[in-house]
Amino acid sequence: IYNSKNQLEKIENFNANLNSPTGFINLINTCFTYSSDGKKVKQTMEYPQIGSSEYVLYKYSDDRLVKIEKYGNTNQLESYVLNEYDNSDKLVKETSYGNDNQPYSYTLHVFKNGLNVQSSVYTGAGKNWVHMREQFRTYDKNNNLIVLESNELSLVSSTMSYVLKYEYYTE
Repeated sequence: IYNSKNQLEKIENFNANLNSPTGFINLINTCFTYSSDGKKVKQTMEYPQIGSSEYVLYKYSDDRLVKIEKYGNTNQLESYVLNEYDNSDKLVKETSYGNDNQPYSYTLHVFKNGLNVQSSVYTGAGKNWVHMREQFRTYDKNNNLIVLESNELSLVSSTMSYVLKYEYYTE
């Protein structure tokens, strides 16, 4: 569902359910709120079947997304992410914190010719950071992403390594 400014306002997710008169039930709605200058400032996930919701707040400084706060169904801050940028406004580091203000992961991004070509994810705390994942991106001559390779580096990760290949069609 889009608003009058053609911004995505709501996504309704229905799943099959034979006990419902329509054959479907609405399990989750994702709603978006924007600032007057068009920046996403809030995302709310509603769970109609259980009457619960949670939300994410997006904070900006100098047109940069600098903080993402995640709140649970009790309106308590659960976690947040701080973003760091280089002098060219490229996102170079994302650090995730728990509600105790302690970092538990961070991601470093590498850019080449203005494109994000590599991301490295680290988890842990203090001096015990573990390099969990590396992602490499390949682009075509039009700067379209054509290959995303994600490599899991930790034996304790439940995520698999994978390669995604993208194709683009012109009309």
